[in-house]
Amino acid sequence: MKGDRIFALFALTWLFYVGSHGQEEARLQCEDQRVFNIVDFALLEHNKGLTAGGQLALYQVLAATKAQNETGEIMSVRFTVRESDCPAGGDKVWHQCDYLQDHSRPSSICHTKVLLKETNELLSHECSVETPIVPDPRPPCLGCPIDIDVQSEDIRESLSYSLSKANTAHNHTHFFILNTIGSATRQVIAGFRYRLQFDMQKSNCSKSEFKEMTEECHADENEKTFINCNSTVDVAPWRHEMPETHVQCAPGPLPGARFVVRRRPPGWSPLRNIHNFIVVTPTKPPKKDESSEESQESKAPTGAPTAEDQNPAPPTGPPPPPKPSRPDPPATPTASTSCPSKPWKAFNPVIASPPRPRPPPPPPKNKTERGLVDADLLA
Repeated sequence: MKGDRIFALFALTWLFYVGSHGQEEARLQCEDQRVFNIVDFALLEHNKGLTAGGQLALYQVLAATKAQNETGEIMSVRFTVRESDCPAGGDKVWHQCDYLQDHSRPSSICHTKVLLKETNELLSHECSVETPIVPDPRPPCLGCPIDIDVQSEDIRESLSYSLSKANTAHNHTHFFILNTIGSATRQVIAGFRYRLQFDMQKSNCSKSEFKEMTEECHADENEKTFINCNSTVDVAPWRHEMPETHVQCAPGPLPGARFVVRRRPPGWSPLRNIHNFIVVTPTKPPKKDESSEESQESKAPTGAPTAEDQNPAPPTGPPPPPKPSRPDPPATPTASTSCPSKPWKAFNPVIASPPRPRPPPPPPKNKTERGLVDADLLA
């Protein structure tokens, strides 16, 4: 009795294992010919039941799986379709047709499940219009800072006050001139608030000799010293007041900026577009002439062949063992076709342009209009 129970428990466990193992699904490539045959079979059956409109044609295969159960092999395919130019009930089948190039006709998504036998059996098939996902429009953030172009003339005034404030607040013997602008934002408050990130380089103009920066001031290439600054400038033009400027600077260039030696053209000013400068690549100073006392061997370039290298002595002793040849690297496997598949045909809807308005008709001619006669002059 106890042995029968153990056998029954073992049988149930085996049946459960076989049933669950049989239901496992295997993914198929979306461009597999077997998948296309299932789609063709499903669309032929679907188009037979249409009585109006155009036949549906395949657009793209999204996913395909295959499973095995006690009844046989079942294939499930998910794909998208579009309406074709072949009418329902016509002599042509869907793969002999073209899409209706109309952007107002939405695509549909279909789910098909077929039992594979000598004559395939359509277990289920359903198509529904694919609803496009339209993101919610983000309302504009009133009063939030917005990015502006660092080359815009809109920041010219704010940048000028920021440079002047930075030179006044920075306790250095020389003036600093603009090097690069990192970012700029503008915010609408009770006026406009500009926030700027920039860096400055030490110039050749000392504060003891110059009261302010002039056209003679340029970057000091002998002593490259930088400061990076963050400034906030509040501007309200209708108040007829000086902008309120706050600047905080730290030593060093702007983080993440790349610097090269720049040659400023004549008439350059600190507020001119820095991207128009000519980039000069620094060259290495020429080497001094070597002493004549050095031998010709020392002047020979490294790696030059000598007399001994050109006429090597014959090797003595047994020859060295041959180096083991390295195996060729394995060929890189080609990537298999993944899902979704490529579109079956190109869909290029033609968007009609709105008709041009007709020109206004010419003003009607006055039938009584006539030229001057002698009677008009006498009157």
